[in-house]
Amino acid sequence: MSIRGVLAIFVKTPEYSPVKTRLATGIGLRNALQFYNHSLVATTALAQQVKSELHNLDVMWAVAEAEGMKSTRWKKFNTVFQKEGSLGQRLHTVYEELLQRYDFVAFMGADSPHLASDELMQALRLIEKIRQDGFVIGETDDGGFYFFGGGKTLPKEVWLSVEYSSEHTAKQLESQLAQFGCVEKIQKTFDIDTIEDLRSLSRCRIRLLPEQAALIEWTRSVNEI
Repeated sequence: MSIRGVLAIFVKTPEYSPVKTRLATGIGLRNALQFYNHSLVATTALAQQVKSELHNLDVMWAVAEAEGMKSTRWKKFNTVFQKEGSLGQRLHTVYEELLQRYDFVAFMGADSPHLASDELMQALRLIEKIRQDGFVIGETDDGGFYFFGGGKTLPKEVWLSVEYSSEHTAKQLESQLAQFGCVEKIQKTFDIDTIEDLRSLSRCRIRLLPEQAALIEWTRSVNEI
């Protein structure tokens, strides 16, 4: 039987939830929403590129709001509801639900739209390879994580014991995961939470899809940067 995996992209529906609130303090609500919309386009293109080359991979939007599940924003891929609760609770819910249908599960957000498609494919292939023995993490420069993958079921406490939005988030998650298997790390990068991150994004120039290039061009046009 062939091995199948899924990449779940965690998103909010801006018609129902505030988005990029920390970024908005630096560039304003209107520009933050424009960034989010551009980022969704770039992330969709990135996921489609990876899916076209990894034929055993599905892509899903992990949507934060029940009302947002039928939004036309998410028409490119199927959706899964994060359900209620803290971030740890929602990560646990989506991971365990998808593991009932797939051999391995990967998570990312829509705030790392600059990821190179070949690096994302390598991370997914690594999960497929070690799914029965361990996990894969991609750390961010601020101590969080932008990517997670695994194929083994985990106790809820693994997710609930982590302090999110902290400089220690990735280290805490890694420590918890190490109790259940090896932990492989992929290349560290940044995600877009602040105006400083947006400036870093504006300097990205290599291996870009057209949609990613368009997003980066937009960042250079924002007067406040």
